[in-house]
Amino acid sequence: MGSSHSYHVQGRRRSRTIPSTGLRTVVVHDLEALRPHFDSWRRLALEAPQKLATLLPAWVDAGFRHGPEPGEYWFCCFVYLAERLVGVVPVIAGPHSVLGRSRPVLRTCDRHVTMDRILLAPDQAGPALRALLEAVDREVPSHLGIDLMAVRSNSPLWAALEEGLEGYVVRRGARYMNSFLDVSGDFDSFLTTAGKMRTNLKRYRRKLDGMGHVSVEIRKGDEADVGFLDEFLALEASGWKGRLGTAILNNENSLAYHTTLVRNFAAEGGLEWYGIRVDDHLVAARLGIRCGSALMLPKVAFDENFAMCRPGTLVTAEALKDAFSRPEIDEINHMSFAEAHRYWHMPQDAYTNVHLVRANALPVLFQLSRVVSRSIYRDYVRPNIPEALKEAHRRFRRRGDRKPQRAAESRPAPDREKDGGIP
Repeated sequence: MGSSHSYHVQGRRRSRTIPSTGLRTVVVHDLEALRPHFDSWRRLALEAPQKLATLLPAWVDAGFRHGPEPGEYWFCCFVYLAERLVGVVPVIAGPHSVLGRSRPVLRTCDRHVTMDRILLAPDQAGPALRALLEAVDREVPSHLGIDLMAVRSNSPLWAALEEGLEGYVVRRGARYMNSFLDVSGDFDSFLTTAGKMRTNLKRYRRKLDGMGHVSVEIRKGDEADVGFLDEFLALEASGWKGRLGTAILNNENSLAYHTTLVRNFAAEGGLEWYGIRVDDHLVAARLGIRCGSALMLPKVAFDENFAMCRPGTLVTAEALKDAFSRPEIDEINHMSFAEAHRYWHMPQDAYTNVHLVRANALPVLFQLSRVVSRSIYRDYVRPNIPEALKEAHRRFRRRGDRKPQRAAESRPAPDREKDGGIP
C-alpha cells in the first residue's frame, strides 16, 4: 500500500498528502488536536445516510476519553480532498489475546457502545477508505487487522468494499438488528398500525392518573442541561439494573463516560430529555440525542413501584408523539432491539461487523482463524442449540432480582402522606 508521500509531524499530529489522488490524511493522538476538525467532522456526520449520533465528534470524544480498556490507546485518522473532509475513522488499539501488544488488533468502537463509527463521504467512499487504511497501516504497521463494528446497512462503506481492498482479507461478522421508526407521518396514524397500543396507552395512563398528579416534561435546546442526568441515573439505579450492578452509577468509568456524553451534546444543542412525574416524583425518563433529522433514544429508566402503569411505555409514547410532531425529525433510532419494541411494531435495520484482516501469514493464522471460528459458532452451532437449553439459560440469567419487575410483581406505590414523599 502506498506510493510517494509528503510527510509532516506537528506535535501529536501527523499529516500526509497522496499526490496521485489529491487526498491528504491527518492522524491525531490527543484531544486538543481533534478540535480543529470538529466543524468539518460534524457536517460530514450530519450528511451521512446512516443518521447516527455515534458518528458525531461529540460522541467519539466521550469514547476516546473513557472508552479504551487498560493497556489500550486511541488515535483518529482524517482524510481531506483539498479542504473538504471526506473520511474519518476513530481507532482504539488493543493487544491481541495471544500475541499481545506487539501485534495489536484495532477496532472502531469503545467499551460502552458498539455502533457504526466509520464515516465516508458517499461520492468519495472508495478512495477515502483506502487512504484511511493506508494511514492506519503507517501508524500501526504491526497490526493484525481492524474491526469495523456494527456498520449500518446504508453506510457508504459497503460500496467502498465492493471496489476491493489491497492488503486485507475482508470478512463479514456478526449481524445485529436494531429498531428504528419513520416518524415523517403523524402519531395517530402510526398508532393504527401498532396493534392494541392505543388502547393500552389509555389504560396505562388511567392507572397512572390514579397514583397522583401526572405531568410530562420534554426538555430540548437550552432547557436540556446536564442537571437532569442526576435524576435519571438515580432512577435507573433504583431498579433491576441497580440490583444487578449494571446501572451507570455502579461503574465509575461508565458514569464518567455518560456524563461527558451528555455534557458534549448539551453544549451543542443536541441533548433532549423526556420525563413523566407523579406529584413531582420522576417515575420514567428517556435520554434523547439529536443527529440532524434523526433522534436517538439510547437509554430509558423507570420506577418499578409503578410497573403496573407501564411508565416506560408511557414515556416512550411521549417521545414518539413529540418526534412525529416535529417536521425536522424523520427517524427515531433506539440503537438496540428490545422486546418492548415489538409492541410498537417497529421495523428493524441490519448492522454488521466487518473484519479487515491483514493478508499475510501471521494475521491469517491468529486473527482470521478467530474470526472464522466465531462465524462457525454463530452460523452453525448456536442455531442448533436445543430451545429447551436456551430457555433454561434465559431463566438462569433472569433469576431472582436479575429482571425488571412486571406489573403483577410490583409493590403498591408508596403512600405520600404516610411516607412524606418519595426521595
